[in-house]
Amino acid sequence: MSAGLSYKRSSSQPHRLKPFRRAVVLLLSALLFLSGCLPPWLASPTPTASPPLPTATPPVSPTPSTEALATPTVSEPLVLWLPPQFDPESGSRAGNLLKERLAAFEQENGIQIRVRLKAVNGPAGLLDSLTLASAAAPAALPSAVLLPRRDLEDAALKGIIYPLDGLSTAIDTSDWYDYARELALVQGSVYGLPMAGDSLGLVYRSEWLAHSPNSWQEILEQRYTFTFPAQENQSLVTLALYLSAGGDTQDTQRRPLLEETPLQTVFTWYRSAAERAVIPIWTAQVETYSQAWQAYQDQRTTMVVAWVSTYLSDFPPDSLFAPLPSLGDAPASLATGWVLAVAEPDPQRRVLAARLCEWLTQSDFLGAWSEAAGVLPVRPSAFPLWKNQSFVPVFQRMAETARPIPSNEVITVLGPVLRESTLEVLQLKTLPASATQDAVKKVANPGVK
Repeated sequence: MSAGLSYKRSSSQPHRLKPFRRAVVLLLSALLFLSGCLPPWLASPTPTASPPLPTATPPVSPTPSTEALATPTVSEPLVLWLPPQFDPESGSRAGNLLKERLAAFEQENGIQIRVRLKAVNGPAGLLDSLTLASAAAPAALPSAVLLPRRDLEDAALKGIIYPLDGLSTAIDTSDWYDYARELALVQGSVYGLPMAGDSLGLVYRSEWLAHSPNSWQEILEQRYTFTFPAQENQSLVTLALYLSAGGDTQDTQRRPLLEETPLQTVFTWYRSAAERAVIPIWTAQVETYSQAWQAYQDQRTTMVVAWVSTYLSDFPPDSLFAPLPSLGDAPASLATGWVLAVAEPDPQRRVLAARLCEWLTQSDFLGAWSEAAGVLPVRPSAFPLWKNQSFVPVFQRMAETARPIPSNEVITVLGPVLRESTLEVLQLKTLPASATQDAVKKVANPGVK
């Protein structure tokens, strides 16, 4: 059989039981019912107190021997879980490149790869599927899985993916952007290899603006309209501006933090922009980046905050992309991305799974693939391989200066507080100083109204 991608759909068929076996099964079921015993994945968990700061705990399993690391012998196919947007069978250029890359790995290592697509969110999504399989059917876990950064963090803290210590040193090379290397880390340990990045920036109409805005003050003076998803619960735009003004998100004990001076700087600009209608009043109703992007496409605004991936997928001919201007000395670009992680429970197969992660994140592949997939590169060596070099200067600058979105724990605390205060300022209900003081107090004293 020639090397190539093989897909297999799970199926189940009823097995007929002989009368004697049926009687035994019925008897055992009755005993279980009477004794109140249920399989652990069906029983209701006993409530326990959650620690304030979860610690990443890798799954416990035998460590592969030195010989196994060098020459693993595996006959069963490796299983790779991917989100739909990276489907190797999509027929797109990015899909074809990935399909060819997987086939080359199969041929070089003498093993098949089965790709299974999982939704990004929801009960059948990547993280939920990993969690359920880990608890109920470890044999159903994938060998490797491509996870968004937020899910990588959760999976590591739950102990359902493996750190790469002893499996790979690829992250130690110099050919990674700083933001990408940080995406792979959870509490200081490497839990994957970055494959694709994304970052927030500013899209503007080049026919109206001669150059990208250099500052937020310039945007105020030009009086061109600007919008973003003010209703977004993570409040990433406000957070990005706060960080660019010099704010920190954690104190010395790593507890969530908001600082008064940089936050008031952000709210003061919001107030001025709202009073001059630079930020339209309807911005307070925008919940998602897709809604903000649609408003931009409908010609309702001159500038919009958008993801690199959104711009590259739609690529409006009258628009250009630029980093978000800063409100201080620090860059304002926030980044996230997709990271390949190892979930393979078998030690020998885990070695090959880690090798697959390395194979799919090598620079000779990521160069052409990142451009075709419309993502921000994670390696500096990728940009010289892009065919459209006109994009390179701005995206290269963003990749060099972007910082990762703070941890899930920090975002969970800061996001809703920043959202509430942002809306009050944009709707001219609260002055910047009051909104700042309220937000700082809510974070410093959670649960106190």
